Amino acid sequence: MAKTRSGVRTAAVTAAALLVLAACGGKDPSTKGGGPRNDTEATDGKGTVTVGLLNPTTGPFAALGTDVNAGFQAYLDSKGGVLSGYGVKVAKADEGTDAAQGTTKARQLVEQDKAQVVVGLVNSAIAYAVAPYLEQSDVPLLITVAGADGLTRKQNGNTFRLSYTSSQDAMPLGPYTCKELGKRKAVVLGLDYSFGWEAAGGFARTYEDAGCQVVQEIYAPLGTQDWGPYVNQVKKDADVVYVVAPGQDGVRLLKAYRDFGVKLPVVAHGSTVDETILPTEGATAEGVVSSLHYTPQIDSPANKALLDAHGGKGNQYLEDGWAAGMALEAALARLDGAPTPAGIRAALAAVKVDAPRGPVSFDAYGQAVYPVYIRKVEAKDGKRVNAIVATVPDVNQFGTYDPATYLAFPGYDKLKGSWAK
Repeated sequence: MAKTRSGVRTAAVTAAALLVLAACGGKDPSTKGGGPRNDTEATDGKGTVTVGLLNPTTGPFAALGTDVNAGFQAYLDSKGGVLSGYGVKVAKADEGTDAAQGTTKARQLVEQDKAQVVVGLVNSAIAYAVAPYLEQSDVPLLITVAGADGLTRKQNGNTFRLSYTSSQDAMPLGPYTCKELGKRKAVVLGLDYSFGWEAAGGFARTYEDAGCQVVQEIYAPLGTQDWGPYVNQVKKDADVVYVVAPGQDGVRLLKAYRDFGVKLPVVAHGSTVDETILPTEGATAEGVVSSLHYTPQIDSPANKALLDAHGGKGNQYLEDGWAAGMALEAALARLDGAPTPAGIRAALAAVKVDAPRGPVSFDAYGQAVYPVYIRKVEAKDGKRVNAIVATVPDVNQFGTYDPATYLAFPGYDKLKGSWAK
């Protein structure tokens, strides 16, 4: 279903758009889309907008997708199911575990549920497959987790992302570690897949450009059970170890790091000590300095609202879903009349919201710009938290580099292994 940016579309896409407009008017109590639907009529006659939530609810990323869905739903509930005067229908689908499944579910949301915007995606490989389909279908995509840098490296005008690129949140930690912490020689210890390479590369590039040196790179397969052989390789004459290991890999890595008595301080990508795993990591995470666009320790009315809605619980995935609700609300406020995918797409590009993480907007490529927090794991009120030690405002996917210069750099998959000198 090809289209041009001038608005000329094939007959198939035109017919689909007419079906979407027809779907704006009334209730549909069905449960299409692989899950329950909200169906709230607007109170001021603006009509309804259908949102497709495409997140994993089964498989290895189910916890992340469930939290994104919960964050979006909680924000919608806080507004009585009405955003900027438009009632919201929510159709949920499970993105699955591979690109084919994800595309099938996206097609279901668009063609059966008549979604006018799709929100979600955790697995970057699935996002790479779904984004072109949605662009061809003229339905805007608002990514909430999938972090692959390449998803926002070109301007297609249809894909927006609220979460980080894999390297984005890592970049502020490089100069902070070099200049503020005074750690001149670093070891990179991370996972051997795209997220690991990109997050490690974001740190390594800015760390070396700040005048410091990566002296060793160690990568382990995703799902490594025994991190002992890897932590035992760490050069003892280094000053610091940069770690990127989300989820249970982070739990196992930090345990091995402490068990084998490695004494070097740890700095990390924030996903390594995310609130979803921090209670399990316990004392092994004590003192870890990390960078991320969110921590529940942010003191603001917007973050208090998020925490109150979740019984005091907060993490980056709940915040991504909540912020998606805020961004959609701000986009709908810019519309005049019945919502359409084209109208929502154009409005998203101009969105600026004060999310729980702080001010959020989108760059020309559709990637979110926001503050990044340097955090340190500390004990507070009987539990460990990511306390804020510094804030870096307005971080974009290019860091402090000129976009054209940054885009000319080789991909981080090609730079893996080249940082250590």
